[in-house]
Amino acid sequence: MEPRAGLILANRAYLDHSLPPGSAEPPSPPGGGLVAALRAAVAPGISTRDTVWIGAGRGEADRAHIDDLGREIIATARGPLQHRRLFFDDRTWASHYAAVSNEFLWPLLHLGQRDLPEVTDYYPRPALPGDNDWIAYERVNRAFSAAAMEEKPGRTAWVHDYQLALVPGLLRQSGFRDPIGFFLHTPFPSIEIARRYLPSAELRMFRAWCEGMLGADLIAFQTEEDVERFRGAAVEFDAVLRVGGLSFGDRQVELRAIPVGIDVDAPGQETSVGMSTVLAEAVGLARIRDLRLVVALERADYTKGIPERHRALAGAARRGVRFAYLGISAPTRAGVAGYDELGKAIADSAAMAGDLIRLAGGSFDYRQVSVNWSDVVGLLSEADVVFTASLADGMNLVPLQAALAQSRRPRMERGTIMSGRGAGVSSAYRDMERDGLISVDPLDMQRTTETLIAAIEGRLDRTSDRLVAAVNRKSAQAWATEFLGELEGTRC
Repeated sequence: MEPRAGLILANRAYLDHSLPPGSAEPPSPPGGGLVAALRAAVAPGISTRDTVWIGAGRGEADRAHIDDLGREIIATARGPLQHRRLFFDDRTWASHYAAVSNEFLWPLLHLGQRDLPEVTDYYPRPALPGDNDWIAYERVNRAFSAAAMEEKPGRTAWVHDYQLALVPGLLRQSGFRDPIGFFLHTPFPSIEIARRYLPSAELRMFRAWCEGMLGADLIAFQTEEDVERFRGAAVEFDAVLRVGGLSFGDRQVELRAIPVGIDVDAPGQETSVGMSTVLAEAVGLARIRDLRLVVALERADYTKGIPERHRALAGAARRGVRFAYLGISAPTRAGVAGYDELGKAIADSAAMAGDLIRLAGGSFDYRQVSVNWSDVVGLLSEADVVFTASLADGMNLVPLQAALAQSRRPRMERGTIMSGRGAGVSSAYRDMERDGLISVDPLDMQRTTETLIAAIEGRLDRTSDRLVAAVNRKSAQAWATEFLGELEGTRC
């Protein structure tokens, strides 16, 4: 029998309700790779052996769908899911989610290879949270821990991501007797770089954050490099090295690199789907003009290297290369400080790149909008070059989605996929350079531009069946099975 997720604890709910029960419009799952990957890990049902998902209630109509204990049964494609929502006042949530999680931890955690605030003109310095913000962060983590303790015994606890890093330690302190697993979806930072942004009080916060993770029996990361960086930080915080992991206090903590995959069974992954009229017209115009199509899809985040990508596109145009560019960045983290400079940098780089590309006889179309799944699959399928060069990324699932989308085309008509060297996908698929997945350093503008030109001109390897097979093999389902199997193994 495959291992089954007992308790899943995630900052996000499985889905949000914007309308009351009985409405014709279905509830919409929140965006992001975490929920998309975890959908494949859910063991649906309503018995004590099945999954209970604990997430925050942030949908406008969530309270109308729950009972007095915050529980509801959600219909999924795989069956009914037991779901529990936790609610927080706006001030607590702003401190937890905006101030600590996304103004302090998010930019800090991506400083794994480079001091990005120093080498770009828009990446923000981690904003140091106030004491009240940290207290709110602890309060939210304590609420998740308390909810898990209230569920029936015998369930493993699988805790997810940086917003809930204190939960494993809190569960341990509360006497949780079953295996506790923690998965970090982001990178883990270099402790040497992180220290530059951590005065004494904030270093204590970061230490407490790491010690919370060390309450788990199993901690898993996207890459071996993340494992090594965490190991180095943990040793500085009094953990002791051992084979396969660490000793912390009187406990053993296993460390693993288990990179996440995509849900290969998600609707639309392998079927022909239609794009919206506006995007289909943009693709059609490129084909009419006999232009190679470069596509980029991501969230509008400062980790994604969007200004650097625009500069590489501009560099290709300066050399007379004609192509059509269609870039779509979904808005993200509204109201979180640190994104203003990014907006200015993107606006400037887009204006410059657009002018040069059009002058060279190409077309440039950059939009900050959210698009539906049919558009994602359609655009990734039509692209001659998928250009997703993040500065740093936990995994970046777009290249994996692109590989499956490209597999719908004849082999000799497929495109090339470019990913950032600082993204987990480039580590997990490091042996796929000859299979159409090319990694680049977006801060090395000359080489990135040269690689882009070679891809546009069809001089690089195209998406291969070998890459497609690897993506299917390293799926979200396989990721969940491997993690949960390792977690079950810690019972002894």
